[in-house]
Amino acid sequence: MDRHNPNEKTDVDTQRLAIAVEKGIDANFIAWAEKFGKNIRYITSSQIRNVYGTVKKIEMSAKRDDFDLTALLMLKPRLAYARARARQREFEDLEKALAAAIDKVSKRGEDQYDRLLRFCQGFEAILAYHRAAGGK
Repeated sequence: MDRHNPNEKTDVDTQRLAIAVEKGIDANFIAWAEKFGKNIRYITSSQIRNVYGTVKKIEMSAKRDDFDLTALLMLKPRLAYARARARQREFEDLEKALAAAIDKVSKRGEDQYDRLLRFCQGFEAILAYHRAAGGK
């Protein structure tokens, strides 16, 4: 059983999801998502569920020319609040990764809908690896 030190500093790349949102999901992103999912395994599902539930609602109701950008942007303050409550280094990493990706989605442009879908898929990959690594 590995021990968790909440003050341990880890060198986590929190920009990979944002890059995948912009350029597409590839094998390198999937490898990163697996590593990232392991790094955040101490975050409980209940700490993530609220945010992920909102992301899924946005994804399911999104249309190519219309989706709830406000709801997506409001995830950033919700993540900050959840991080403050969690007081975990891993949650700070998750918040940074998701916030950077949300910024990429929120940029106007023809491919905004495609960026939203890549954000949702990337977040789903991170959560799948979080659970596979023993996330609660």
